[in-house]
Amino acid sequence: MALDKLHVLLVCNLGYSTGIMVTKMKEVAENSQSLKDVDIKIEAHPAGELKEYIEGFDVVMVGPQMKHQLGALTEVATQFNKPIEVINSRDYGAVNGGNILKAAILMKLKPEA
Repeated sequence: MALDKLHVLLVCNLGYSTGIMVTKMKEVAENSQSLKDVDIKIEAHPAGELKEYIEGFDVVMVGPQMKHQLGALTEVATQFNKPIEVINSRDYGAVNGGNILKAAILMKLKPEA
């Protein structure tokens, strides 16, 4: 399955730390030869606004500090048929935009169960 579009929604408490991650992920995407023809959109929004934004995205990634809200966030994601995962805390702490972008791609390409 070819990847033609990847719209990633990062959710966290207020959006500040994931805002930094969005910047890093966009840098990686812009400098990646294999992603040059892919429609990429990456945004961060507070978890409380998930319902307002989820429709425009392919995958939802949750900041590790929001892991305790995963159940409620998963309920919303399921209503919209969107995959959702908690971001790897080591990658998040190291601001490793490449690994997190790779995880988003794998989420998008994973066949539905």
